[in-house]
Amino acid sequence: MSIVSEHALSAATRAFAMIGSETVTINSTAISCVLSEVDETKTFSDTGFEPMKRLQAVCKTSALPAGVLLKKLATARSQQFRVEGVRTGAVFTTLELEEVHKA
Repeated sequence: MSIVSEHALSAATRAFAMIGSETVTINSTAISCVLSEVDETKTFSDTGFEPMKRLQAVCKTSALPAGVLLKKLATARSQQFRVEGVRTGAVFTTLELEEVHKA
């Protein structure tokens, strides 16, 4: 691990405590993340306008479970989401979560 990565992880530990981390669960693995505000929009579909919620979660890359995360179910703030995007960096990963609609 590089010096920059070590410094970023050290700073993240203090920042997560100060900002307030929350738990996101993917494949029964609890991950400590910093969550953004919920983005609520309405999209047009065949049945009219459907509400949609999105949430971004930033976590340590090393905390993520192994394997493919796209389309996996995730729980955050007591709501069900699906992982719709993953931006992985050397130290941090941003997960794009989208609300699961029940048919």
